[in-house]
Amino acid sequence: MGHYSLWPVFRLFDLDAPIAVESRPSHLCTLDGNVAVRIMNDYSFPAACSIRFKFAAKGDRRPLDLFWYDGSMKPPTPEELEGKELEPEGMMFIGATGKILAGFRGENAQIIPEKKMREYRSAKNLPETTERRRPQERARSQAIAEWVAACKGGKPTHGDFLLAEPISDAFNLGAVSLRLGGRRLLFDAANMKVTNVPEANKCLVREYRQGWELTGARA
Repeated sequence: MGHYSLWPVFRLFDLDAPIAVESRPSHLCTLDGNVAVRIMNDYSFPAACSIRFKFAAKGDRRPLDLFWYDGSMKPPTPEELEGKELEPEGMMFIGATGKILAGFRGENAQIIPEKKMREYRSAKNLPETTERRRPQERARSQAIAEWVAACKGGKPTHGDFLLAEPISDAFNLGAVSLRLGGRRLLFDAANMKVTNVPEANKCLVREYRQGWELTGARA
């Protein structure tokens, strides 16, 4: 899964670990007589899924839900697209007063329908397109230089491991929900514990071999 695309979303909305996660994995069926029955799969992850992450309110931000679609699954096509289809990948932000479509990493964001985008540009005196792109080679070179500098004790990069904790918590919990067939999990981040499905907690930790234990305190 390319969930790294959600890194800007976690940063901009200042998301902590989710308080609840539930998934809808795809599955295969077989016939039991004339009735279709689900084939239980406890050895591999599904070919496709959707995952819902619930985040608590924080500061001035209200609670929000984040939906992840994987394996060619997509959300319902919004009416605001006016007959068009959703792209194979991208982001959609749904707010109280409208919707925004963007690319895989949130780039080239556009209010839908197009009429609202034109009205917004006109009100803000913006040019016809506000998309800004950096040459990929230049961006990649700068990212590598920043990473090397951070490794040498310099300023942390935007990809600092400490900043990855919330998104890592979220998708690890999503993986646990999928592993349990789509169970809804309620998560207590402070105690690193699933509170409603006790058997899920064994998937959050592992037994380390002697000499390889983790002894550092959690930041």
